Amino acid sequence: MRRTLMVMTAVILGLVSASGPAAGQQRPRGIPDRVMLQPDDLGGAAPGPVEDGLVWSLLPQPCADTPVPQPVVSRTEATDLGTRFRIYENVAWYRGDGAHAYITELKAQFARCGVGGDEEGFDPVAEDHLGPDTVLFLGTYDEGDRYVGYVAAAVGHYVVVVMMSDSYLGAADLTTLNGLASAAMSRAAA
Repeated sequence: MRRTLMVMTAVILGLVSASGPAAGQQRPRGIPDRVMLQPDDLGGAAPGPVEDGLVWSLLPQPCADTPVPQPVVSRTEATDLGTRFRIYENVAWYRGDGAHAYITELKAQFARCGVGGDEEGFDPVAEDHLGPDTVLFLGTYDEGDRYVGYVAAAVGHYVVVVMMSDSYLGAADLTTLNGLASAAMSRAAA
């Protein structure tokens, strides 16, 4: 009797776990290397870990009191581009329409909480400039005199965020940033 109960319990547990939410859509174990920017995209520079103490969010939320959709898994890397710029890339994977929902909410938050002029915070520059579900924006600091540049894009189940900082002038090169973001979007779409 005890053995029969143990077998039935194991069968029931197996059926429950096989029919749970993970059965319909597999959860990725991590973001694959092929999705991340590669040295060919970065002028030969090899991406590596992000340094401790980075103050800029790599999954921005302009309105502190309004949450943005959160990913299932994400991966962040950084590299130096020459001696002046530092490039950060965050690739996040969402279930269902979550990537599109993040970009939609990000745009809505810029409309409510974006800054401009001599303020510090997130300053929207352009929407859908690299295609649908893309946004170019700045993270401003030093009373708006300096900034990091961002491009965020939804590509399938991925949100790709590329950020550029400038150690000399505090002014990211937005043309170079857009080129890197386009490469990152192509990798996510492949």
